[in-house]
Amino acid sequence: MVVRRDVNVESLGTMAQLPPDLSPLQIGTRGVWMDKPFEILGRLRVNWDDGNWNEWFAIFENRRTGWIAEAQGIFTVAFALGEENLPGSPGQYRAGQSLHLASVLWTVTDVKRTTGIAGEGELPFVATPGMKRIGIDMNAIDGSFASVEFVDGAEPQFYKGAYAEFDDLKFSNLRPVPGWSSALEAQPGAGALSCPNCGAAIHLRAVGQSVAAVCGSCGSIIDAANPQLRLIAEADARIRAIQPVLPLGTRGKLFGTDYEIIGYMERGDQYATWAEYLLFNPWKGFRWLVTYAGHWTFVERLFRTPCLSGMNMILDQQRFDLFARASAVVQSVLGEFYWKVKRGEECVASDYIAPPRILSSEKYPELEEVTWSRGEYIEPAVVSAAFGVKKLRTPSGVYLNQPNPFRDRWRRVRLHFALFIGALALVQWISCALVPTKSVYSGDFTFERGGASTVLVSPHFQIDGGRRAVTIEATAPVDNNWLGMDATLVSAKDSHTYPAELSIEYYHGVEDGESWNEGNGKASVTLPAIPPGEYYLSLDTDADPAIQKMAFHVQAASGAFFPSNWILAFVLLAIYPVYLWWRQRRFEHERWEQSDFLPPGLKFEVTSNDED
Repeated sequence: MVVRRDVNVESLGTMAQLPPDLSPLQIGTRGVWMDKPFEILGRLRVNWDDGNWNEWFAIFENRRTGWIAEAQGIFTVAFALGEENLPGSPGQYRAGQSLHLASVLWTVTDVKRTTGIAGEGELPFVATPGMKRIGIDMNAIDGSFASVEFVDGAEPQFYKGAYAEFDDLKFSNLRPVPGWSSALEAQPGAGALSCPNCGAAIHLRAVGQSVAAVCGSCGSIIDAANPQLRLIAEADARIRAIQPVLPLGTRGKLFGTDYEIIGYMERGDQYATWAEYLLFNPWKGFRWLVTYAGHWTFVERLFRTPCLSGMNMILDQQRFDLFARASAVVQSVLGEFYWKVKRGEECVASDYIAPPRILSSEKYPELEEVTWSRGEYIEPAVVSAAFGVKKLRTPSGVYLNQPNPFRDRWRRVRLHFALFIGALALVQWISCALVPTKSVYSGDFTFERGGASTVLVSPHFQIDGGRRAVTIEATAPVDNNWLGMDATLVSAKDSHTYPAELSIEYYHGVEDGESWNEGNGKASVTLPAIPPGEYYLSLDTDADPAIQKMAFHVQAASGAFFPSNWILAFVLLAIYPVYLWWRQRRFEHERWEQSDFLPPGLKFEVTSNDED
């Protein structure tokens, strides 16, 4: 190993041998960051209690040096800055804390005590084996990354940069990855271990990144990052009975990337148990497939801190509503993982949803760490096609981030519905404008109890034009009584009749000090599609027993607005949109009745899970 001080290289002997890993990077790898080319000069392998990673020392243009950290397939590019306002001791930092440094608001994501275990190439300091340091990682809303490092009592050093993915760095001169690069066959035994409990062979699929592995023979959880392979947890017969729906070691392509299933974990809270599959790609790192009741979500680590807004979160100008918050406990594990997962491990998980997307935070009090992830719902058919598993469970119920299949259809249909209703109203208005209302008869009559006949007949009158709606209206000075009649429009030509019924009433009074009234002394009825011709009205009258004699007025008008056809057309047009509106509302009701929280805009009553 050598130390590079500007352009001078100083030899310092050799550190411990680097353990094997599947990193595609190597000394001499080149890349581009923010339009600035760089070349990797050296590597430091860093270890902590629950994992390890690579830190690559690189030189950029203008001879500026920086660090490219590689962990779980995610990269950070950072440069040392002379920040003078740093809290002076590691104890002043804690996960979840907010700090203003270098004019940026940061959120502390984790606090780690680490050890340098190996190095190679050129480094800017003497990296002695076993070198201890404390690292505090921080995120910002815009995706920036920062780290404060304390090394052996020296003044803390502040690094600032950003997160990046493999493709962002435009790497070249990479090394082949065993088992993945097409030009290189898998190297048998490169990741082979022996279980310290039963001696069975264990083959690691993510060499150098997997920290814990489960023996498929005896169920022991093994520290894969420890040369002595100490046991993390004793053998468990239940593990041998686990049969994941997606077999470990299966490879498949999701979103254009090949992934291998390397781990399986079951977790649960007080309400439910779900399964999580760990996916690995040496260039993309780790991803997760989470499944519950036949529903699937593709999850990746989020290296930005969402913005808190009330009880909800904002990310990329999209609101995520708080859906659930509970303690999640690891119940069983199988395969390998990038941290020392063990049964009984517990975290406080909070889920925020904007279907089909989800944001999740996990707080690990014992690890001084807060992690964020984001996921997106994927259909079972996509998972089935990717990994060649044909018989996946049919989804049941409504899942927290399952897209509402009726909402998009409702949003599309409602615009067309509004346009059709507008067109229907326009047609009706034009019809009324082209066929104006015309009075065809107006006359006065007198109801007289005990008279010669209660049937009164009008003079003949003419209705012209095509078929028209005819409105018959009657008014009378009723006062706490009523006057009614069976009105019949009769054709003078063929005596064809069009019956109607009119009831004129008006009541009023005072009750409990409050005045009231009902009716208005007027009644009307509309007869549809009356053909042109000569007609008269026959009025068979009756009245309240208190009425002995009362005059009333009757008039008839043709071309009146008759709403039945319009209403019928409206109802027919509204059936499907109303059905979609109701179904999308019902779908959301079924989703949120599983939650203890209710988002703005939803007014239905949500049943709490506390009684489950």
